Amino acid sequence: MTMTTERGKNGAVPPEGEWGVVLLAHGSQRGTHTIDGLREMVSRLQVRLAGNRARVRMACLEFIQPDLPQAVGELVSEGCTDITVMPFLLGQGTHTTDDLEEEIARSLEVYPQARIKASDVFGPDPALVDIVVGRVLEQGTAGLSFDRLRTNGTDSGAPIGVMLVKAGTRSQAEDHLWLFKMGSMLGERLGSRYAVAVAQSHFGSPTMEEAAVELVEKQGVSAVTCVPYIFFPGLILTRNIMGGLETLGQKYPNVGFDVTPTLGIEDKLVELTARRVLDSRNGN
Repeated sequence: MTMTTERGKNGAVPPEGEWGVVLLAHGSQRGTHTIDGLREMVSRLQVRLAGNRARVRMACLEFIQPDLPQAVGELVSEGCTDITVMPFLLGQGTHTTDDLEEEIARSLEVYPQARIKASDVFGPDPALVDIVVGRVLEQGTAGLSFDRLRTNGTDSGAPIGVMLVKAGTRSQAEDHLWLFKMGSMLGERLGSRYAVAVAQSHFGSPTMEEAAVELVEKQGVSAVTCVPYIFFPGLILTRNIMGGLETLGQKYPNVGFDVTPTLGIEDKLVELTARRVLDSRNGN
Protein backbone atom coordinates (compact mmCIF):
# COMPACT_ATOMS: atom_id res chain seq x y z
CA MET A 1 0.00 0.00 0.00
CA THR A 2 1.41 3.36 -1.02
CA MET A 3 0.05 6.82 -0.29
CA THR A 4 2.02 9.75 -1.64
CA THR A 5 2.01 13.35 -2.68
CA GLU A 6 4.62 15.15 -4.73
CA ARG A 7 7.40 16.55 -2.64
CA GLY A 8 7.00 20.23 -1.93
CA LYS A 9 9.37 22.66 -3.56
CA ASN A 10 10.39 23.94 -0.16
CA GLY A 11 10.73 20.50 1.40
CA ALA A 12 13.88 19.40 3.12
CA VAL A 13 16.56 17.89 0.93
CA PRO A 14 17.21 14.30 2.06
CA PRO A 15 20.76 13.12 2.68
CA GLU A 16 21.85 11.35 -0.47
CA GLY A 17 20.46 7.83 -0.54
CA GLU A 18 18.93 7.97 2.93
CA TRP A 19 15.32 7.01 3.62
CA GLY A 20 13.11 6.51 6.64
CA VAL A 21 11.49 3.54 8.35
CA VAL A 22 8.76 3.76 10.97
CA LEU A 23 8.10 0.68 13.06
CA LEU A 24 4.39 1.11 13.83
CA ALA A 25 3.11 -0.93 16.77
CA HIS A 26 -0.21 -1.08 18.56
CA GLY A 27 0.95 0.30 21.90
CA SER A 28 0.15 -0.56 25.51
CA GLN A 29 -1.49 1.50 28.21
CA ARG A 30 0.34 -0.04 31.19
CA GLY A 31 3.82 -1.14 32.12
CA THR A 32 7.14 -0.64 30.37
CA HIS A 33 7.61 -4.00 28.65
CA THR A 34 6.13 -2.80 25.36
CA ILE A 35 7.99 0.48 25.05
CA ASP A 36 11.26 -1.11 26.20
CA GLY A 37 10.81 -3.93 23.70
CA LEU A 38 9.97 -1.57 20.86
CA ARG A 39 13.03 0.54 21.61
CA GLU A 40 15.17 -2.60 21.50
CA MET A 41 13.59 -3.60 18.20
CA VAL A 42 14.19 -0.16 16.68
CA SER A 43 17.81 -0.22 17.83
CA ARG A 44 18.46 -3.67 16.39
CA LEU A 45 16.59 -2.88 13.17
CA GLN A 46 18.64 0.28 12.78
CA VAL A 47 21.83 -1.76 12.98
CA ARG A 48 20.45 -4.32 10.51
CA LEU A 49 19.40 -1.65 7.97
CA ALA A 50 22.36 0.68 8.43
CA GLY A 51 23.99 -0.70 5.32
CA ASN A 52 20.84 0.20 3.39
CA ARG A 53 21.11 3.83 4.58
CA ALA A 54 17.83 3.70 6.50
CA ARG A 55 16.88 5.77 9.54
CA VAL A 56 14.51 3.85 11.83
CA ARG A 57 11.95 5.38 14.17
CA MET A 58 9.18 4.04 16.39
CA ALA A 59 5.48 4.96 16.51
CA CYS A 60 2.32 3.51 18.07
CA LEU A 61 -1.34 3.53 17.09
CA GLU A 62 -2.42 4.32 20.64
CA PHE A 63 -1.30 4.77 24.25
CA ILE A 64 2.43 5.38 23.52
CA GLN A 65 4.02 8.39 21.86
CA PRO A 66 5.09 9.24 19.25
CA ASP A 67 2.21 8.50 16.91
CA LEU A 68 2.80 8.05 13.19
CA PRO A 69 2.50 11.74 12.16
CA GLN A 70 5.04 12.66 14.86
CA ALA A 71 7.49 9.98 13.72
CA VAL A 72 7.04 11.02 10.10
CA GLY A 73 7.64 14.63 11.12
CA GLU A 74 10.90 13.69 12.82
CA LEU A 75 12.15 11.94 9.69
CA VAL A 76 11.02 14.78 7.42
CA SER A 77 12.83 17.29 9.64
CA GLU A 78 15.98 15.24 9.07
CA GLY A 79 15.47 15.36 5.32
CA CYS A 80 14.04 11.84 4.89
CA THR A 81 10.81 12.16 2.90
CA ASP A 82 10.87 8.67 1.39
CA ILE A 83 9.39 6.62 4.23
CA THR A 84 8.38 2.98 4.67
CA VAL A 85 5.95 2.15 7.47
CA MET A 86 6.34 -1.36 8.89
CA PRO A 87 3.20 -2.41 10.82
CA PHE A 88 4.64 -4.32 13.76
CA LEU A 89 1.51 -6.44 13.94
CA LEU A 90 1.17 -10.20 13.81
CA GLY A 91 -2.03 -10.52 11.81
CA GLN A 92 -4.49 -8.86 9.49
CA GLY A 93 -7.28 -6.90 11.16
CA THR A 94 -8.72 -3.41 11.51
CA HIS A 95 -5.34 -2.04 12.64
CA THR A 96 -3.86 -3.02 9.28
CA THR A 97 -6.63 -1.52 7.18
CA ASP A 98 -8.71 1.36 8.51
CA ASP A 99 -6.37 2.49 11.30
CA LEU A 100 -3.20 2.32 9.23
CA GLU A 101 -4.69 4.13 6.24
CA GLU A 102 -6.09 6.81 8.54
CA GLU A 103 -2.73 7.36 10.22
CA ILE A 104 -0.92 7.61 6.88
CA ALA A 105 -3.53 10.07 5.63
CA ARG A 106 -3.10 12.19 8.77
CA SER A 107 0.65 12.16 8.29
CA LEU A 108 0.37 13.31 4.67
CA GLU A 109 -1.96 16.15 5.64
CA VAL A 110 0.77 17.57 7.85
CA TYR A 111 3.73 16.57 5.68
CA PRO A 112 2.56 16.61 2.04
CA GLN A 113 6.15 16.42 0.80
CA ALA A 114 6.47 12.89 2.19
CA ARG A 115 6.19 9.72 0.17
CA ILE A 116 4.86 7.00 2.47
CA LYS A 117 4.65 3.32 1.66
CA ALA A 118 3.30 0.65 4.03
CA SER A 119 4.74 -2.85 4.05
CA ASP A 120 2.68 -5.93 4.82
CA VAL A 121 2.01 -7.11 8.34
CA PHE A 122 3.70 -10.34 9.34
CA GLY A 123 0.81 -12.76 8.93
CA PRO A 124 1.62 -16.50 8.82
CA ASP A 125 5.35 -16.86 8.20
CA PRO A 126 7.85 -19.73 8.58
CA ALA A 127 10.18 -17.52 10.62
CA LEU A 128 7.44 -16.91 13.17
CA VAL A 129 6.62 -20.61 13.21
CA ASP A 130 10.26 -21.28 14.06
CA ILE A 131 10.10 -18.81 16.96
CA VAL A 132 6.95 -20.46 18.34
CA VAL A 133 8.51 -23.93 18.00
CA GLY A 134 11.47 -22.62 19.95
CA ARG A 135 9.19 -21.40 22.73
CA VAL A 136 7.51 -24.81 22.94
CA LEU A 137 10.83 -26.64 23.13
CA GLU A 138 12.32 -24.20 25.62
CA GLN A 139 9.36 -24.82 27.91
CA GLY A 140 10.48 -28.42 28.14
CA THR A 141 8.66 -31.67 27.57
CA ALA A 142 10.06 -34.21 30.05
CA GLY A 143 13.56 -33.60 28.72
CA LEU A 144 12.81 -35.31 25.41
CA SER A 145 14.51 -34.19 22.23
CA PHE A 146 12.51 -32.62 19.41
CA ASP A 147 13.36 -35.48 17.02
CA ARG A 148 12.15 -38.09 19.52
CA LEU A 149 8.96 -36.17 20.18
CA ARG A 150 8.22 -35.88 16.48
CA THR A 151 8.69 -39.64 16.11
CA ASN A 152 7.37 -41.14 19.33
CA GLY A 153 5.51 -38.47 21.29
CA THR A 154 5.39 -38.78 25.07
CA ASP A 155 5.88 -42.04 26.92
CA SER A 156 2.09 -42.33 27.36
CA GLY A 157 1.56 -42.13 23.61
CA ALA A 158 -0.78 -39.16 24.01
CA PRO A 159 -0.15 -36.16 21.78
CA ILE A 160 1.34 -33.02 23.26
CA GLY A 161 -1.09 -30.12 23.30
CA VAL A 162 -0.04 -26.68 22.06
CA MET A 163 -2.40 -23.71 22.32
CA LEU A 164 -1.41 -20.64 20.30
CA VAL A 165 -3.21 -17.62 21.76
CA LYS A 166 -3.26 -14.21 20.08
CA ALA A 167 -4.50 -10.93 21.53
CA GLY A 168 -8.29 -10.63 21.37
CA THR A 169 -10.03 -8.22 19.03
CA ARG A 170 -13.50 -6.73 19.16
CA SER A 171 -13.74 -6.49 15.39
CA GLN A 172 -16.57 -8.56 13.93
CA ALA A 173 -15.00 -8.19 10.49
CA GLU A 174 -11.87 -10.21 11.30
CA ASP A 175 -12.22 -13.84 10.26
CA HIS A 176 -8.95 -15.00 11.87
CA LEU A 177 -7.98 -16.92 8.75
CA TRP A 178 -4.35 -15.88 9.22
CA LEU A 179 -4.39 -17.34 12.75
CA PHE A 180 -5.79 -20.68 11.59
CA LYS A 181 -3.17 -20.72 8.84
CA MET A 182 -0.47 -20.09 11.43
CA GLY A 183 -1.84 -22.95 13.54
CA SER A 184 -1.79 -25.25 10.52
CA MET A 185 1.81 -24.33 9.72
CA LEU A 186 2.80 -24.87 13.35
CA GLY A 187 1.16 -28.30 13.38
CA GLU A 188 3.01 -29.31 10.23
CA ARG A 189 6.30 -28.08 11.66
CA LEU A 190 5.87 -29.87 15.02
CA GLY A 191 4.71 -33.16 13.56
CA SER A 192 1.93 -35.65 14.16
CA ARG A 193 2.71 -36.25 17.84
CA TYR A 194 1.59 -32.73 18.64
CA ALA A 195 -1.98 -31.43 18.67
CA VAL A 196 -2.28 -27.70 17.92
CA ALA A 197 -5.25 -25.40 18.50
CA VAL A 198 -5.51 -21.63 18.18
CA ALA A 199 -7.46 -19.07 20.18
CA GLN A 200 -7.70 -15.40 21.02
CA SER A 201 -7.25 -14.20 24.56
CA HIS A 202 -10.69 -12.58 24.86
CA PHE A 203 -13.54 -10.93 22.92
CA GLY A 204 -14.92 -14.12 21.40
CA SER A 205 -14.32 -17.07 19.11
CA PRO A 206 -12.00 -18.82 18.69
CA THR A 207 -11.85 -18.87 22.50
CA MET A 208 -9.34 -20.51 24.78
CA GLU A 209 -12.15 -22.76 26.04
CA GLU A 210 -12.90 -23.87 22.48
CA ALA A 211 -9.22 -24.61 21.94
CA ALA A 212 -9.12 -26.63 25.17
CA VAL A 213 -12.13 -28.67 24.07
CA GLU A 214 -10.32 -29.47 20.83
CA LEU A 215 -7.09 -30.45 22.57
CA VAL A 216 -8.37 -32.23 25.68
CA GLU A 217 -11.73 -33.69 24.72
CA LYS A 218 -11.16 -34.39 21.04
CA GLN A 219 -7.39 -34.97 20.79
CA GLY A 220 -6.95 -36.52 24.23
CA VAL A 221 -3.94 -34.55 25.41
CA SER A 222 -3.00 -34.70 29.08
CA ALA A 223 -0.82 -31.58 29.04
CA VAL A 224 -1.13 -28.26 27.21
CA THR A 225 1.59 -25.72 26.56
CA CYS A 226 0.14 -22.29 25.88
CA VAL A 227 2.16 -19.97 23.64
CA PRO A 228 1.12 -16.31 24.06
CA TYR A 229 1.25 -15.07 20.47
CA ILE A 230 2.06 -11.52 21.48
CA PHE A 231 5.33 -9.63 21.45
CA PHE A 232 5.62 -8.48 25.06
CA PRO A 233 4.20 -9.22 28.53
CA GLY A 234 1.35 -7.04 29.75
CA LEU A 235 -2.29 -7.14 30.77
CA ILE A 236 -3.24 -9.46 27.92
CA LEU A 237 -0.81 -12.03 29.29
CA THR A 238 -1.39 -11.60 33.02
CA ARG A 239 -5.13 -10.94 33.04
CA ASN A 240 -6.56 -12.63 29.95
CA ILE A 241 -4.25 -15.50 29.04
CA MET A 242 -3.13 -16.49 32.54
CA GLY A 243 -6.65 -15.96 33.83
CA GLY A 244 -8.01 -18.14 31.05
CA LEU A 245 -5.53 -20.90 31.85
CA GLU A 246 -6.51 -20.79 35.52
CA THR A 247 -10.15 -21.29 34.56
CA LEU A 248 -9.23 -24.16 32.23
CA GLY A 249 -7.18 -25.77 34.99
CA GLN A 250 -10.26 -25.80 37.19
CA LYS A 251 -12.36 -27.32 34.39
CA TYR A 252 -9.74 -29.96 33.55
CA PRO A 253 -8.01 -30.75 36.87
CA ASN A 254 -6.22 -33.78 35.43
CA VAL A 255 -4.61 -31.79 32.61
CA GLY A 256 -1.40 -29.84 33.13
CA PHE A 257 -1.39 -26.33 31.70
CA ASP A 258 1.75 -24.25 31.38
CA VAL A 259 2.70 -21.12 29.48
CA THR A 260 5.79 -20.08 27.53
CA PRO A 261 7.36 -16.62 27.41
CA THR A 262 6.03 -14.17 24.83
CA LEU A 263 7.74 -13.79 21.45
CA GLY A 264 10.01 -10.95 22.55
CA ILE A 265 12.76 -9.66 20.29
CA GLU A 266 15.22 -12.09 18.77
CA ASP A 267 17.39 -12.34 15.67
CA LYS A 268 14.82 -14.18 13.56
CA LEU A 269 12.21 -11.50 14.20
CA VAL A 270 14.65 -8.69 13.44
CA GLU A 271 15.64 -10.37 10.18
CA LEU A 272 12.00 -10.99 9.20
CA THR A 273 11.13 -7.34 9.89
CA ALA A 274 14.09 -6.10 7.86
CA ARG A 275 13.14 -8.37 4.98
CA ARG A 276 9.57 -7.11 4.96
CA VAL A 277 10.76 -3.49 4.97
CA LEU A 278 13.22 -4.05 2.13
CA ASP A 279 10.70 -6.04 0.10
CA SER A 280 8.23 -3.17 0.37
CA ARG A 281 10.84 -0.60 -0.56
CA ASN A 282 11.95 -2.65 -3.55
CA GLY A 283 8.39 -3.23 -4.71
CA ASN A 284 8.36 -6.98 -4.02
